[in-house]
Amino acid sequence: MKYFIFTITFLLLFSSGCRKKDQNTTTSKDVVDIMPTDNEISNWARNGTMSIAENETQLCALIDGAAPTYTDNGFVKCAFQRYKSSDSLEVRIYDQTDSTGAKNVYHGASGTGTPWTTNPAGTEARIDETLLFDYRIDFRQDKFFVSITIYAKTQSALDVAKFFAQNISSAIQ
Repeated sequence: MKYFIFTITFLLLFSSGCRKKDQNTTTSKDVVDIMPTDNEISNWARNGTMSIAENETQLCALIDGAAPTYTDNGFVKCAFQRYKSSDSLEVRIYDQTDSTGAKNVYHGASGTGTPWTTNPAGTEARIDETLLFDYRIDFRQDKFFVSITIYAKTQSALDVAKFFAQNISSAIQ
């Protein structure tokens, strides 16, 4: 009888402790929820349907050829969204399971560029100025790798891309 009471008491304490722990755990952010909404960034609205991939086959259909960089580093889900104002912009957000996966993708992705060190987005960021007609900003934060391409090559376009990056970085926190 003592053993039975001890076992019941232990199970009750253990299970209530687990429930309490689960209740205090923060929910992980989803790439879709991090994506800016219409006019969240002044005068920029979504242009077309968001593309989402939740497995390797879907990812390969979106980014033919580059998928192994992501899948080899813990790919979970990604979302791509285009935005339109006076220019066009595309945001790509990848969930890479953990910060190590995001770091590996950041360092292994085809992006090149100058480190963005003055008030950057994320843990590590770069600006690719080598594209002929566009700017691209890549950054990593937490378990996310983010790539933003603005289809214009002006200082104001670069400023908009930076603003998008900082907005997304804040949404991740």
